[in-house]
Amino acid sequence: MFQNVHGHTPKPSGSNQPYKQEGEIFKAVEHLDKYVGCSGNIRAGYIESSIGSDKTLSANAIGGKLGCGYTFNENIKVHLGLYTSLDTGLNRSDDNNIQDDFFNNKKDGYILLGEAYLNFNIDKFEFHLGRQKLDTPHFDADDLRMIPNLFEAYIFDYHASDNLYFGSGFVREMSGWENGADRADFIGVGDAFGGNGGSAWVSWINYEYYQLSTSLWYYLIPDHLHIVFAEIIYEDHITDQIAYTFGLQYDWGHNAGANRLDAIHANTWGVFASLSGFDLTASFAYNQNYGGQGAISSLGGGPFFTSMEELTLDAVSGDDASAFMLLVEYSPLDYLTVGGAFGKFKASDRSQFDVDEINVFVNVNWDKKVALEVMYANLDDKNTLESDHQFRAILTYKY
Repeated sequence: MFQNVHGHTPKPSGSNQPYKQEGEIFKAVEHLDKYVGCSGNIRAGYIESSIGSDKTLSANAIGGKLGCGYTFNENIKVHLGLYTSLDTGLNRSDDNNIQDDFFNNKKDGYILLGEAYLNFNIDKFEFHLGRQKLDTPHFDADDLRMIPNLFEAYIFDYHASDNLYFGSGFVREMSGWENGADRADFIGVGDAFGGNGGSAWVSWINYEYYQLSTSLWYYLIPDHLHIVFAEIIYEDHITDQIAYTFGLQYDWGHNAGANRLDAIHANTWGVFASLSGFDLTASFAYNQNYGGQGAISSLGGGPFFTSMEELTLDAVSGDDASAFMLLVEYSPLDYLTVGGAFGKFKASDRSQFDVDEINVFVNVNWDKKVALEVMYANLDDKNTLESDHQFRAILTYKY
């Protein structure tokens, strides 16, 4: 059976802001002090999957987020965010038949103080301290279930100019459906990678010039690993109706210090190209890793152009892993996107790994308040002749 490695619908990472805060949470509330605001979402989800199991598992849940913030002045803001995912009471009574991505390690619902941060700025410096969302190449929210991945981080950003900024800091802990332990708890970053404790130091620099966006990232988890990630994205128009995007990426990883992880020696590069026009987008992506240890894994969906709903390049076992992906999207309405993608993930010796994945999806974003994401994935292992599937649907109302 397939390893249960979750990815996402592929696109260039293109994120120049490592911290991520949904919406404008510091809206004025008329009957309270004008600096106080609350917002959040209500969410319902269903998932069915045979991936990683000898039978089909399923689950449904309701939950959401309540976040409230307070602005002391134009320089200082604080925010608390409470997340929850609850059993609807309609799931199977036998826990062995429940797909557990929505729940804690006991397959029960839970409530989590997922955000508790202080933001303040001094001149061109911005500081983001505490539990928060992150959106970096190797640490990201990957919000594909009831509750996203969340991180305890202490980082700063310096805006040297309109085009250039950089930052640094450390990420102490992670919670969420991809932390490898209990989704309802924050655990050390090293533990989430499969090691033993430890925080991660991260630094980055971003430069944008007209249609060109570049970024360079460095991660260090002492006694675990080093990661260097670089990406270049170029976007432009051929005509008023036709646009294109071209991207290159490189990812390097190696053991560090006491080597608390398995052998790591990864060199991965990738290319991405897309063409959009008349409500259609067609994309191609390719990633290649050199070496026997495989591509670097991530806490989240990861940075690779070829990442799909289930498989990412780091899921490939065997030497010289590679993947390519073809994607077609159609947006007949401003709030509706439908599409499909095909990906092949393989080792140089296909008897070690050779899996095809097909994704079919529908995304609805109505009036910036109602969002529906429906995704079907089918995985076909050419070596075992097994075919597994996954279906998920997440409905979100933002308030």
